[in-house]
Amino acid sequence: MLAQTSEFTICNSMLVEIPYSTVLRAIEDTSSNPFTMTIRCQAEWSAIAQCVNQGIDAYLEACNLQGQDSYDNGHCSVTPHSLCVLLRRLGDTNFRDTDEHSADEIWDAATSLQSSILMVIGIDEEGKYVGREAMGLE
Repeated sequence: MLAQTSEFTICNSMLVEIPYSTVLRAIEDTSSNPFTMTIRCQAEWSAIAQCVNQGIDAYLEACNLQGQDSYDNGHCSVTPHSLCVLLRRLGDTNFRDTDEHSADEIWDAATSLQSSILMVIGIDEEGKYVGREAMGLE
């Protein structure tokens, strides 16, 4: 069973708070440990990079790049707790402009990516775990 860290929450694009415990349950139920994805959008990759490169934040959390976590060549493999941190940061980071994208473009990509990840693991817009079947993914 995955460790539960319910004191922290993720704020989705609908401004609904989702406890880490909900995300961890969804990951466990979907056998998404580690959670893997391929990033093809450069703005999404910029958002991930800025989220990961923050290091330890005010919550004393980091997206740990050791062990099972991997962020390279468009492929990500993320442990459950680091996915919670990444999802939180995708919704609350003050993104900076890059040479290729404005901060607003990166913000849009980040919120879209966050919504997509939540949908894939079966969490609806209201922040409830409903499962992949209810999301039309199985």
